[in-house]
Amino acid sequence: MGLKVGEVRLEKHNPRWQRMFAQELDELWEYFGDTAIRISHIGSTAVDGIEAKPIIDIAVAVNDLSDFDQVSHKFTSDPNYSIKEDFANDEILIRKGGKLNRQFYIHVMDIDSKRYKDTIFFRDTLLHNEKIRNNYRDLKHVLAKKYPNNRKKYSSSKKEFIDSVLEMEWSKTTLIPLSIIAGISLCTFLAALYVQLTVPLGTKILNAVYVSNISRIGLCLGVIFFVFASVSSGILLHRFFKAKTIYDAVVTKTQKEITKESHQKK
Repeated sequence: MGLKVGEVRLEKHNPRWQRMFAQELDELWEYFGDTAIRISHIGSTAVDGIEAKPIIDIAVAVNDLSDFDQVSHKFTSDPNYSIKEDFANDEILIRKGGKLNRQFYIHVMDIDSKRYKDTIFFRDTLLHNEKIRNNYRDLKHVLAKKYPNNRKKYSSSKKEFIDSVLEMEWSKTTLIPLSIIAGISLCTFLAALYVQLTVPLGTKILNAVYVSNISRIGLCLGVIFFVFASVSSGILLHRFFKAKTIYDAVVTKTQKEITKESHQKK
């Protein structure tokens, strides 16, 4: 278990990775205490059925990155850990294991940050979407062979795929409630319009409440929410198809690389 810094080597999913996470989890809770809100196994080692570098990635969610100051001394005093000095990508990175045998990457992130939400969402997408999971596996396979000693290039080359998946899946998730809002709004508008056309103007529900007044409110609200939901859905659909175009291009390029490699072996 573990890799030399900069090395890229993929291994088939190993059930041992989950056990290693569980062991590290106990130590991390002891170190972070109440500072941590949630500690999660992330990255490809958390996903069965996909190859991964034998390094366990862990996300530690905190209320604010500055909260880490309260516990940082516990890691700096433990020789097994080291903290990356430049805090890029809205996270604090803690590494476990030496440069010749890195075993854990612990990503401390603000629980409300986009980075944390995207990290968890991408992991869950891989867990539940077999097609995306398989395409990601193929991409990792191609890149690992292309950049066996350049981890930074290997990681950056996955970004386009990951970003497109996140855009597609977030768009689909948001489209569902917007579609429901649009449907309810349309029904409200049609019901109010029917009342306006069929119920006499002077009809009362209560002593001072006229049906025509209520129906006019229904017409206005129905139109407003329907237009809002329709325009928002249109924007999301545009973003979805734009992301899907990028996703399909990456997948097609990956499959060409795999086919080329297969022919070369023959």
